[in-house]
Amino acid sequence: MNAASPLPGGLSEDEFLHAYAAHALRKPQVVADNVLTGIFLTDVRYRGALTALLVQEAVEAARRLAAVWAALSNRTRPVARALAGPLSGVDVWLRFARAVDQAGAAGQPAALLRGMGIDDSALTSAEDCCAFEGLARFEVPLRVYEPGPPAVTVIGASPGTLLLSNADTDGVLHEARMSMSDEQIVALGDAAGDFTSWASDFLGAYIEARAN
Repeated sequence: MNAASPLPGGLSEDEFLHAYAAHALRKPQVVADNVLTGIFLTDVRYRGALTALLVQEAVEAARRLAAVWAALSNRTRPVARALAGPLSGVDVWLRFARAVDQAGAAGQPAALLRGMGIDDSALTSAEDCCAFEGLARFEVPLRVYEPGPPAVTVIGASPGTLLLSNADTDGVLHEARMSMSDEQIVALGDAAGDFTSWASDFLGAYIEARAN
């Protein structure tokens, strides 16, 4: 351990980057996969709580994807130091979504990689990211979760609508509503997996380049 290191646990930059890729990035997908395994088998009374947990993990995966993009796109400080800081919020997510939209509209997903300073080893993820149509829609749940855990309510008849609500530091109330249909639940799990995969590929390309 390097006691002078500014990174958690005194890790070196390489040690931290590998640990972040293996655990911090993967955690939302692992949790989401396990929730999906049981949500359709458990008592229907618990579906609201489990769906809220899925949203939470998809939001964390989105924020970590945006954090990786921001850290790689602006290297005024070391990538590891940037990733060790506070998790990216809504503003960073919106900047990331705009960068994706611009690359997609130009038909140049590789431009997203160039902006991050990484090579074409992550091109498939850049292409998939540019083809994903739901990035902007995640702004609402991100705002709801940004201040902390929201209030969880289920309204309407089965399968019901999940209502998540939270107030920001200015006291402004934010709400997110989503169907608890089987299709929506699976889509949330898929989103968590996609965001995790893309972030892992982008950061992995950077880690690989550092090693060569």
